[in-house]
Amino acid sequence: EMVFFGNIHNLGRWWDAMLRLEAATGFEIPAHLEAAMLANLQESFDNPDHLCLSAFDHAWLKPELDFHSLRESLLALNALVRYRGSVWARRQARLMLETLARITRDDATWDVAALDYHRRLARPEATVEPNVSNHGRLIEALVWFYQATGEPLAYELADRYASFHVEHTVSADGSFPTSSTATHTHSYLGTLRGLWLWGMLTGQREYLQRVADTYRVTVPKAVLESGFACHDLWKDDPHRGEVGSTSDAAQLALWIARDGGVGEHLDDVERLVRARLVPAQITGSPPIRAADEAKAAAGADEYARLDERIIGAIGGMQLEPHAGKKHTTDVTAAALHCLTDVYGHIVEHTGADVAVRLHFDWEDDRVQVRSVRSDTATDDAGCVTVTPRVPANVRIRVPRWAPRESLRVTVGERPVPLRLVGDFVFVSSRGRAPVELRYALPRRTSRERVGEVEVEYHWRGDEIVGVTPQSAFYPMYPDA
Repeated sequence: EMVFFGNIHNLGRWWDAMLRLEAATGFEIPAHLEAAMLANLQESFDNPDHLCLSAFDHAWLKPELDFHSLRESLLALNALVRYRGSVWARRQARLMLETLARITRDDATWDVAALDYHRRLARPEATVEPNVSNHGRLIEALVWFYQATGEPLAYELADRYASFHVEHTVSADGSFPTSSTATHTHSYLGTLRGLWLWGMLTGQREYLQRVADTYRVTVPKAVLESGFACHDLWKDDPHRGEVGSTSDAAQLALWIARDGGVGEHLDDVERLVRARLVPAQITGSPPIRAADEAKAAAGADEYARLDERIIGAIGGMQLEPHAGKKHTTDVTAAALHCLTDVYGHIVEHTGADVAVRLHFDWEDDRVQVRSVRSDTATDDAGCVTVTPRVPANVRIRVPRWAPRESLRVTVGERPVPLRLVGDFVFVSSRGRAPVELRYALPRRTSRERVGEVEVEYHWRGDEIVGVTPQSAFYPMYPDA
């Protein structure tokens, strides 16, 4: 069935993901949907606290003070400023940041009793403790908004929250610190991303080193090799698997590779995308019934064509480690946010070179890239073809798991000597002749225990091509 929940949370996710998608690929948001979502956002900010909250008199949303979604609402405003040049969003963000500055104490706790919304709720709690589920995950949105606008308050708040979390959420040796209260995997990884962005913005190497060490030591325990991640940290409940955290890990790996010069992490990016994010996409649906059958029978638009509307979503929550994909809007948006970033880093143009960093399809006015993986008994290989549209030297990254003896390079279908420079094959400019790199896709098996289930994965290169045990309910992988 379909139910409505987390609407305030999803408002910000929708804006962030959709405008990033538009910027990355040219996808056009239908005008009537954008107008409706803008009206939703403006209504939700229309309160004395200038925070994105459900109106008290809303017809079907209950009032709730949601600190977990502050990141999401600032992401929405940031996207509208960055991609739409919205004067309203910039002004609204300034008011939101003024509220956060007013309620943030020196010890990084939040004085929620100072909020009009809290007083109207008549709740007894007056303090929100600093943790990754509220202001830890907010850091990256603050950094992005500062970069888009130069707003000093965003810088000041990012500094205050990051200073707390570099001491309590990460450690010098990369281990999970005993002082951390992190329990939500997605928020924890979002905090790591925020700390990385803050370190890059301010040039503080300690932040970058701690995040890089945490990625190396702790993140593989939260996001397994297959890409499985439990919704809650250090749990292994197979019914609480979700891919939003998988996309967080992939994006963090991308940034460390890009900014920190750790090229081997690009292998992690491709593996998480190929082994988990793409298999989690929903390509078919069983019949879906409305939670409110009376409204559906009356023709309520929100319940129309449910089976069609979830096609293409990333099945964010799983009923089993590798099956039972359920569309969850915020997880779909988180995965899309990551995928647009990955897409934007497939190719890099640097002077006379075109560098292919990720083995996915790409096309622009200077180059076309096609990545194909054959799957026959006699041709178990990957192939990347780079066709320059202007003369350029070509560099193609070679996955570290690809056997070096299997590498073959051709230019215009003619073999050329292999020239490896670091992780890249280098071919000097041959005009517009296609450059092709072929490599073997080694097969192997691995095992992971999730809850009481031991799962065996069959790999072909960095893709999972079979799994045991199997489920019949919307599985991610073929039965091995």
